[in-house]
Amino acid sequence: MSSSDIHSELQRVEGLWFPDASLILRAENSLFRVHSSILAARSSVFRDMVAFPQPRELEGGEGDIVDGLSVVRLHDSAAEVEVFLKAIFDSSFFERPPIPVDFSAVIGVLRLSHKYDVKYLFRRALSHLDSMYPTSLQEFMDVVYGEPDAYSHVRADLSPPVTMHMATLRAASEVGASWLLPAAYYRIASASRFMKSSKGCLSIADIQRCLTAQTAFVRATAESHAFLRLLPAPACQTPANCRATVSTAYGILDDWSCDQEDCDPLFGWVFDCSGPPCAHCAEMAKSLYSAVQESFWDRLPSIFGLAEWEELKKMEAAIMESTV
Repeated sequence: MSSSDIHSELQRVEGLWFPDASLILRAENSLFRVHSSILAARSSVFRDMVAFPQPRELEGGEGDIVDGLSVVRLHDSAAEVEVFLKAIFDSSFFERPPIPVDFSAVIGVLRLSHKYDVKYLFRRALSHLDSMYPTSLQEFMDVVYGEPDAYSHVRADLSPPVTMHMATLRAASEVGASWLLPAAYYRIASASRFMKSSKGCLSIADIQRCLTAQTAFVRATAESHAFLRLLPAPACQTPANCRATVSTAYGILDDWSCDQEDCDPLFGWVFDCSGPPCAHCAEMAKSLYSAVQESFWDRLPSIFGLAEWEELKKMEAAIMESTV
């Protein structure tokens, strides 16, 4: 293929092609012409890269030259390079939470800001993911079961939703953001049919972890509702009705199957299906169930072979509070 044929396949990315800039980057078939001085000021990797003359030859022996400038090839996806460069050259494109941003942009900026050592963007991307995958139980409950706006600024642009959690798992593992992993693993393993979306999205090791976790989740779901045997509460004023409600709840648990339903031990869904007990029984059930939730959350990292929460939070603080 001639040089002209090669160049005809290349696309100059609108908004990231500055005619007066001196550095041309290529990712797949996309070209970006940007200011090397700005890129070098943000990234230590690019600072070192532009400090040396670039070779004027392609792997095939032809000069990779566009508009008289040598082209620097990046072995990254064009989509991720585009959002990464936009985050650098357009200050309004990738702002701190809660400014809206696409999920795929968060992942792209996270990966490349880590790879090319752009620390402020790396921390910014992590702050977006922190809102989706918190390390505290209360924040997690708000995100998953409570406030609909808990992370609504991160626009879901992958479908089905479980693939977002898979993408987070891969990216967080790659960049060493281990504190995001327990919540991401949970969101995947608690989806009973995650295997249908796992092809090409999860490693064999991660699939095995999630399948093993589902066994633990099934057991925990049953154990988490052990409080039912303590009802009705001593102060219950409608014991007959509440005993009937508890009996219905037991029936729902007996019929529940993780093959058809999500394995979600943190969500006390039984009374949503069986009807609420009286106020006294509901208060007692809530207190007992909250203790079970806390206990499960404390051991969640260990289910996936991760460090304890205390250690994970130290990792988070070391990165997010760094000023370097």
